[in-house]
Amino acid sequence: MVKYLNAYDRALINIGNTLEQMGQITAGLLTQAIEAFVAQDLPNAQAVISRDDEIDTLDETIEREALDLISLQQPVDYDLRFLNAAMHISRELERISDYSCDIAEAVLQLHQTEPFFKPLTDLTRMVEAVQGMLAQSLKAHFDKDLVTASQMDTIDKAVDDIFNSLQQELVGYMKTQPECIEQASVILLVIRYLERIGDHIVNISEMTIFAETGERHPFKAAKPSVQQKHREDGVSKVENGRRSGTIYG
Repeated sequence: MVKYLNAYDRALINIGNTLEQMGQITAGLLTQAIEAFVAQDLPNAQAVISRDDEIDTLDETIEREALDLISLQQPVDYDLRFLNAAMHISRELERISDYSCDIAEAVLQLHQTEPFFKPLTDLTRMVEAVQGMLAQSLKAHFDKDLVTASQMDTIDKAVDDIFNSLQQELVGYMKTQPECIEQASVILLVIRYLERIGDHIVNISEMTIFAETGERHPFKAAKPSVQQKHREDGVSKVENGRRSGTIYG
């Protein structure tokens, strides 16, 4: 027997479909940005930056449609949590796409033809871990897979370990080999962006758990505060400059 879907049901499905589309585009932009950075591919980097508005529009669409349903239909229980989670996850995806644009911007900043001063093996490991996290967290959300969602915080700690190790190595190069400073400083920015992307992926999984169980911030006790993380280095100044349009619009 075919179940009849009223306008309210169709609106919920549409929000879910838009969020899934946004997740697919965001994952693709992250991959494209990393490929552009490793290959120092300027046109590919510019292509990533050009799609930033597309992600912003999807985020705004989800927020508007979710708020319309909340105000007009007054959903309760699971539906209300679903809409709340959709708005939060779309914002996390928007932030991830912003970091992908930051990585692409790093290509424009470096804009070189000579090889990197060291193999990017550890960066590749970090990228693969973050890409895997994003794919798993999105699949867990749409599959309502709480087991996988609950594993994202642990995986993120492994990403943090790679970041810390690579950060120390790069700082060492900058102290002993001045000719490496420009490249090393840009790579430092990129791995910081990847580390922050991992944090946003954890937030996606937190909202997945919230949507299904009503539990908020299941990982909070194990994570440092956002303010603490932003005090760790001066990257936030670069990010704030980009957001305000001083680097690109």
